[in-house]
This record gives sequence, C-alpha cells and structure tokens, in this order.
Amino acid sequence: MTQKWWLDKYRRYLLIAIVGSSMIHLIVGGVIRIIQGPEEKVLTVRLRTYDVIKPPIRYDAQPPRFIKSFTLAKEVAYTPQTMAREIKFTRSEIPRSTAPANSRSSAPPSGGRGRGEGSVFFGALTAGAGASELGWGIPGGAQSYGRSFGVGGSGGWGAGPGDGKDWGPQFASDVENTRSTGGGGLSAMKDELISYENFSDRFDGWFEVNPRNKKDIKGFLNIYQLQYNSTRLEKAPTDNKGVQIQGWIVVDNQPSWNCVPQALQSLAQYANDSTKLSVQIRGTVRLDSKELNTIPFLFMMGFQAAIKYSKEEARALGHYLKNGGFLLIDDGNAYQPGAFNQSVRQMLRDALGYEAVFERVSASHQLFHSFEDFSAPPSGDDMVRYDPNVRAVKEIYPFVDAIFINGRMVALVSNRGYCFAWGYWKYIPPSAGGPYDNQRQLQFGLNVIVYALGQRGGIVDQNRTRVASEQRH
Repeated sequence: MTQKWWLDKYRRYLLIAIVGSSMIHLIVGGVIRIIQGPEEKVLTVRLRTYDVIKPPIRYDAQPPRFIKSFTLAKEVAYTPQTMAREIKFTRSEIPRSTAPANSRSSAPPSGGRGRGEGSVFFGALTAGAGASELGWGIPGGAQSYGRSFGVGGSGGWGAGPGDGKDWGPQFASDVENTRSTGGGGLSAMKDELISYENFSDRFDGWFEVNPRNKKDIKGFLNIYQLQYNSTRLEKAPTDNKGVQIQGWIVVDNQPSWNCVPQALQSLAQYANDSTKLSVQIRGTVRLDSKELNTIPFLFMMGFQAAIKYSKEEARALGHYLKNGGFLLIDDGNAYQPGAFNQSVRQMLRDALGYEAVFERVSASHQLFHSFEDFSAPPSGDDMVRYDPNVRAVKEIYPFVDAIFINGRMVALVSNRGYCFAWGYWKYIPPSAGGPYDNQRQLQFGLNVIVYALGQRGGIVDQNRTRVASEQRH
C-alpha cells in the first residue's frame, strides 16, 4: 500500500461524505418547506394619504345612582278667590254722648248737605254724626279715614275742626322700620340706621370717608402706645460744662418708650378738634400682649437708648404686621445712626425677615395727600432744633422710610423727631428758642392716621368686612 493508494481512498470517501450530507440537507429542507407552506413575501407600500385614527374611548366614572327614589316638594299654588259679600243697610242705635256738643260740628254747613248725610269715597261708605237717624249706619259702626267730600267721616273734607281728629291716621303702636335692606352688607347699615358708634365697644377702630370730600371723615380710633424695655432711662443732654440743656429737660429720667409724654395726647387732641374722627388713647401695650392683633394703629417712639426685645416679641410683632397691623415709629433724637434708630430697624428685620425692606416714600404717595397736602415730610427736630451736644453731626432727613407687604404699608419709620414737635415745641421757653409752631407737624401725623385706617387689608378694613358679612347673612 503506497501513499498514492491512501490518497485516492481518502478522496473517494470524502466525496461520498459530501454527497451524502448534501442529500440529507436537501431532504430535510424539502420536508420543512412542505410543512411550512409557501414563503411569505414582504411588500413595501408608500402611502400618499393617511386615515385619521380615532383615539380610544375614555372611560368616565358615572356618579352613583340613588337606590331610593325621592320626589321634590312642590310649591303650593295659591289661587286667589273673591267672594261676593252682601251688605245690608239697617238702622243702628248709637249711644248718645253726654259731652257738650261742639257748635261747629253740630250745625250743618251752609248750603251743604244734612247733618247725618255721608259719602262714598273709593268704595268706603262713610257716615257722620246722626247717621242712625237717616238710616246710613253700617253694622259695626264704620268710619272714614279718607278725604271725603261729604259731611260725614273722621278727617274728611267735610269734618269740622271740632271732630277731634287730625289729618293723618292715628297709630296705635310704635312705628317700625320696614325699609328693605337691599341685600345686606354695609349698605344695609345705612338702610337700617345702624351707626358705626354701635361697634365702639367691639372694635378698636372704624373709619368712613366721603368719596366726594376726603376731609369729610368720621369714625373712631383707639390708639395704643408700644411699651418696651430699653438699656437705660433717658437723660437730658448736657453742654460742655455739664449743665443740662433746657430744651431737652422733658426727657430727663423718662423711660425711652415715653420720652415725650405729651406727644401722643397732643396728636389725639388735634385729630378730635380737626375732624369728626373720635380718637382715644387707651394706654400702652406690649408686644407679647394678646390684644395686640386687634389694634389698628400702634405708636412707638424713643430717644437715645437702645431697645431690648426677645425672639418671641419679634415673632409676635411680625405676626401683627402681616395680619393687618400698622406701626408708626418716630425717632425723637432725629439721628439715624443713633442707638434707638438702629435697634428699631433690627427689630423689624428680625420680625419680618426678608420682607423688611425699607423704602423711601415718594412725594406722590397717597400718604402725603390723605387729608392735608404735602410736597414732602414737614421739618422736625432734625431741621428746627440742632445742638452739637445732642447730635454730633447735623443730619437732615427730607424723607420717611416705610415697609410694604403686598402693597400695604405696615410700618412707617420717621427720623425727624415729630414726637418733640407734637408734644413739646409749644412749651419750649424763649430762653431755649421756643415756642415753635407745630401745626404742620400735627397735620402730617393726622395724615398718617387717616392713611393707615383707610388701607385695604388693614384691621379697620377687616372690621368693616366682618360687619358687612354679618349684615348680609
């Protein structure tokens, strides 16, 4: 067996294996083709028009059905019925009066009808004195209260002055107000003759203004002064020789919250004398007082001492201002870098957080035109009185700062020393340069009161809304 023999044999068997495997594949492929059927053809079709496919129907839950049936009550229809009534004229015996007869009423008028004659007026049969003699009496003794052209009838044209009746009807009971309220609300207060004075024991403020005249205002206001703790009692400033300056003696040994005791009283008195607004000073209130949230107008003043407050007091002040309250702060020292001014501004920041944005009130703001007209805040202690022993630097503040929340002014900060102008300028002795006229300063304080009470969203506005809702219901 040579190598050639083995090579031929290998070729022969290889060919047989290839042919056998091919036959097996053909047989298996044919069987599968027969079982599967004809081959599916894939066609690609390009559409030039499209059909709108409707979205599936959404299922909406139906409301539950009442198992028990019910019927609505029907309104009862009333049919007016008119019944005929028969009136019989009979003679009636009327008791004779023993009182002396009036000469005018007893005698028949000249050229007129007889004494017992009556008349018919708008369907009402009337009879005069002596009607029983002529047969005109009606059972029950009917009398006339209309203007009759006959002799008979009480109050008729033919009745004489001596018949004992006036021209109008006689009321047997008190007059009741039957005027319609027109739907309730504040208009109902006017219709029902309800005065704002009826709420003086319920609210601390009420304000009404005539839309045709801004100075025609009426209402009432209870002013409270804020009492707080300070670092020390106020001391009157002294000159270079250590002598107290006479123009500031009023603050000596006073607590900072009441550095000028007469300030608020003078402002309230001016408001009462100049308007129909009744302003009363009810006393002091602290920031932790429960009554704070019902006070429409809160006043705060100070001089040189810094104020002290707790986190709870700052939180209560923020709640008060955000819910309709108003705070007027006046720096009696008229010095913004001073301890009082800086500590007050920090208290407002702690109370209101990021909403404590101090803005200068422009001259066109309604604050300067709510009652009297101003082109700018009037001068105060910053301009009228300056002493280097009191304020090292002469600073003039021709503006006032305010904080607004949602468009409503919640706090007004004055650096001008109006508390001295209100309560002390007229009492400054001539040796200290006084007295000074404080009319414009008081007018500006009145402007602040009127503007604060008339704000939308304030406590007074909330009081009016509450009353209107009660009247409507």
